[in-house]
Amino acid sequence: MKKILIVTILLLINYVGFTQIKNSKSKDIYTEVQKFIKNKQWKQAEQNLNTLLKLYPNSAVLYFKRGYVLEMDLRYEECIRDFSKAISLKPEMRTARTNRGFAYRKLGEYEKAITDFTAEITVNPSAYSYEHRSLVYYLSKDYEKALIDINKSIDQAPKNPIAYKTRALIYKAIDFKEKACKDRQKAMKLKILKKYPKYKTDISQLKIYCKS
Repeated sequence: MKKILIVTILLLINYVGFTQIKNSKSKDIYTEVQKFIKNKQWKQAEQNLNTLLKLYPNSAVLYFKRGYVLEMDLRYEECIRDFSKAISLKPEMRTARTNRGFAYRKLGEYEKAITDFTAEITVNPSAYSYEHRSLVYYLSKDYEKALIDINKSIDQAPKNPIAYKTRALIYKAIDFKEKACKDRQKAMKLKILKKYPKYKTDISQLKIYCKS
């Protein structure tokens, strides 16, 4: 799902960004940003975006883009400032609140994360937003709301292995063992560990639970 979000973000920014950037040299810098992001060269991408923001200080898209780069570089407090600036410049911008909510979750600020995901869902009820709000509810031990959200996410994106992993964790928390193990198997069938190896610990814990 995160991969889908990244592709969506890049398509959005490619389109909107180049309509704002008229100068050919600036376009060259912007093209370099895309290459740096593709290669996960976050510091270089940030430097180019700093240059562009000096030329276009009122560009919500560029603030959003830099926020995304900072978020991928695990600099959550800094990326929140950029997402907030993007939202102030363009309140209707899609996915900005979802990305800011993700950063808030990483910082353990669950109430702020839920507020952002809820605001995003109001205008853009995507599977990604439901999935992430569900995870925050799970971390807050509000399992009923977590389950409602993750079911909506799966309904919209039934081939997302992360959602099945999250629902398995929710079922484990409320001791619905059969359902938890079924969702773990589904996540494995969708190759969650191949696509997202960082979830190895969650899957291993679920495996132990299912064998107990």
